[in-house]
Amino acid sequence: MNPAISLSDQLSLIRIKPEDQPQLFDLMNEVYRASYRYIWHDEGDWYVDLIYRPETVLKELSRSRSHYFFVEWKDEKLGILKYDFPFSPREVEIPNSMKLHRLYLHPNAHGTGIGKLLIDHCILIAKENQLESIWLEAMECQAQAMRFYQKLGFQKVLTYTLGFEQMIPDYRQIQIMKLSLS
Repeated sequence: MNPAISLSDQLSLIRIKPEDQPQLFDLMNEVYRASYRYIWHDEGDWYVDLIYRPETVLKELSRSRSHYFFVEWKDEKLGILKYDFPFSPREVEIPNSMKLHRLYLHPNAHGTGIGKLLIDHCILIAKENQLESIWLEAMECQAQAMRFYQKLGFQKVLTYTLGFEQMIPDYRQIQIMKLSLS
C-alpha cells in the first residue's frame, strides 16, 4: 500500500518506490526536457539518463534522508518533488537544513499554484523536523523559476558554474538559494 499525502482536494504526493523507476524515467523524459532541453548539446539525453536510470533512483530511494514523490493533480502525474534532510551544500555551509532537491512540473501546471502548495508542504515538513532553513539550486537561465523562488522568500546565497561538458557553456550558472524558517 502506498498512501497518498493529500495537499488539497486535487493535489497529492505519491511516494516513489523502486518499481516506479520506469514510470519516473518516462515522466521526467517529458517534463524535464520540456523546460531544459535548450541548455544541453544533446537536448538532455545524458542528464535524464544519469538522474533517472535504475541505479541512481535506487540509490536515492535507499537514503533515509531522501523523500521522493510523484506530484499528482486530478489523478494525473504531472511532476516530481524530492527533498532531503538534514542536508547542507558542499559549496557553502547551511546547517540544519532541508534541500529542495527536485521540483519539476509539466509546463501545463506552471502558474496554477501547485508549486506554491508544494513549497508550503516542504516548509511544514522542515518546521516539523526543527530545521532552520530550506535551500535549493536553481539554474540562472530559468528566469521564471528564479522569480518564483524569490517571490516565496528564497534569497540568493552563492552562484557557481556546473562542470557538465554536455551542457552548453552559456547555461552552466547555478544559484544556491535559501529560505530561512525562523
